[in-house]
Amino acid sequence: MYLRTLSRSLIVLFSVLWTANITPVSAKGLFDVYSLAKQHDADIQIAESRYQAEAQKKPIARANLLPQANLSASAADNRQKTRGRMFGIPGRPVDFNSHGYSLNLSQALYHRDFYVQFRQAKNSVAKARVDLDAAHQALIVRTAVAYFNVLAAQDAVTFKESEKKAIGRQLEQAKQHFQVGLIAKTDVHETQASYDLAVVEEIEALNTLEISKAALEVIITERLDHLYTLSNRVELVSPDPNNAEDWVTKGLQQNLTLLSSEYASKIAQQEIKLQQSRYHPTLDIVSSYSYADTGGLSGPRKTEDTRMGLELNLPIFQGGRTYYTTKQAHHNANLAKNEYEKVRRQTIQDVRDAYLNVISGISRVKALATAVESNEAATRADEAGFQAGTRTSVDVLLAVQDTFRAKQDHARARYDYLLHTLKLKQATGTLSVDDLLKIDDWLN
Repeated sequence: MYLRTLSRSLIVLFSVLWTANITPVSAKGLFDVYSLAKQHDADIQIAESRYQAEAQKKPIARANLLPQANLSASAADNRQKTRGRMFGIPGRPVDFNSHGYSLNLSQALYHRDFYVQFRQAKNSVAKARVDLDAAHQALIVRTAVAYFNVLAAQDAVTFKESEKKAIGRQLEQAKQHFQVGLIAKTDVHETQASYDLAVVEEIEALNTLEISKAALEVIITERLDHLYTLSNRVELVSPDPNNAEDWVTKGLQQNLTLLSSEYASKIAQQEIKLQQSRYHPTLDIVSSYSYADTGGLSGPRKTEDTRMGLELNLPIFQGGRTYYTTKQAHHNANLAKNEYEKVRRQTIQDVRDAYLNVISGISRVKALATAVESNEAATRADEAGFQAGTRTSVDVLLAVQDTFRAKQDHARARYDYLLHTLKLKQATGTLSVDDLLKIDDWLN
């Protein structure tokens, strides 16, 4: 009795915690939730910022290939004190102002490192774009997982409540049968124990629901207590093409993580060329104009200087730095190559796993639907047998528990099937918002 009173108090407490300080929000579908996630999710904001930063590498590298201009100016008050004679003029303190400016222009004619850096920058930007697309696809999957976790938790609460009520009815019947001497006291105790356990499981289901809603709130920064639920219109569609190797081929061509790793390998290879370019000479067109107005013991004077020509620089020895940076670049390139191979193998496994999960998910949903029907029929038969005295209350309890377990597993299997279809498309780089809109058509 104490356990039941405590359990009911805890359930009331959970209900109060949910409703306290919560602003009601209209029901949302999966696409609506994704739209909120796209605006507020921290990971996608980080990915956007990272891409914007990486995108600047290309114009920065291109700037090295364009003309460079520098303007400098100076002005100073001078006090000059001279002893002896200069050009026949006796020394004396002289105060004067000096000022001037200079303009320097240069244009790179041959800088191998500049060209390598520009090609490397283009690959860096392309990689950043792929990484951003991958982040968006990951957000679609994370949002769907969090969304369906809430729905699954809601289903679990509903099933646990129904199971508790069903066991409660069975408990009342067991007590009545005991009072008229049809069953033993042991059956009543076993039914009571099952009822108390159902109360505990209901509390756990309520807690899981609260945790699931909090996890979704982390992504969208809003508390949603009303989500559209999955209808019976869900279509169990086999992957097209219905062949794992075809999906593997597509994954090796379009998987975004693999494409990003491929770009990383290219960038590492170009780093070798960049370091080797330090051995090459550089050639620039240079020109300058300077003007100076100054004074001194000999009197004021103005000078102008104009220059134009070529400037050649030939690196001869830098203490071995170029040799070792090139050697380091070779090792980094080998590292990137090995990482690419690791990602390639992982991609093959991910695609195959996702494909097989979709196929088995379809079979699992169908099998569990049949299991629900069979368990419901078995429960009805056991309940009738209990009334007739051919079944015990324990038989009925087991049938009731199996029925609700099958219902909960069937509901979860439908969500898992949809998630596996999204993950299969993510593994092949073809996941898009349209896939969420399709799922939205199956929500109520």
